[in-house]
Amino acid sequence: MGRNAVILKSNPYGLILSLDPDLPFEELLQAVGEKFAASAGFFKNAKLALTFRGRKLTKEQEDLLIDEIVRNSKIQVVCIVDEEKQSEELYRRAVESALEKKKEEDGHFYRGTLRSGQVLETETSVVIIGDVNPGAQVVSKGNIVVLGCCMGNLYAGAGGDRSCFAAALTMKPMQVRIADKIARSAIVKKKDSGDYPLDPKIVYIKEDHLQIKPITSENLCEYLT
Repeated sequence: MGRNAVILKSNPYGLILSLDPDLPFEELLQAVGEKFAASAGFFKNAKLALTFRGRKLTKEQEDLLIDEIVRNSKIQVVCIVDEEKQSEELYRRAVESALEKKKEEDGHFYRGTLRSGQVLETETSVVIIGDVNPGAQVVSKGNIVVLGCCMGNLYAGAGGDRSCFAAALTMKPMQVRIADKIARSAIVKKKDSGDYPLDPKIVYIKEDHLQIKPITSENLCEYLT
């Protein structure tokens, strides 16, 4: 196989992969795999944009090449950049945009207990792996899920989205709000020890009222529709 079947150039945000236009695709695929296997230690866990140059590729061929790159290295290919518009600044913007979009789609996790006086605010849905103690507050424009005991304040759908919900393995909040609907609890006091059994509940808006219901495998879908 010719030494120049695959030529790799890089900048801090992207890769340009120059491909032999005449090599049979199966051989080209193998050459790409070998090239990235040899360079795997250099790129480590980089998140990069990718440009293919020198050869017309179908969407299926692009996908096969990306799979081969990922399989032979630890690179995360976040987007494909048009060959005719390359520049380091463009790669940077493309990578940042792709990662931001992924973050918006995935939401994020918070690990740890929120204590009195702490406020967690997020533009996306959030999963809290820990407790929300009395006096703590979680504000999200998306959904809130607490994998622990919630005794503080929850505000889901903070941007006005009434389709959002809040859920917890133990739901004993001082206050819970979804969009413009608020419910307050007379049970939880500021120095609550949080010694409650597991009792998963979900809070959502239905027929213009807040509903607080147990979570079961049979009826969860009903609450979210």
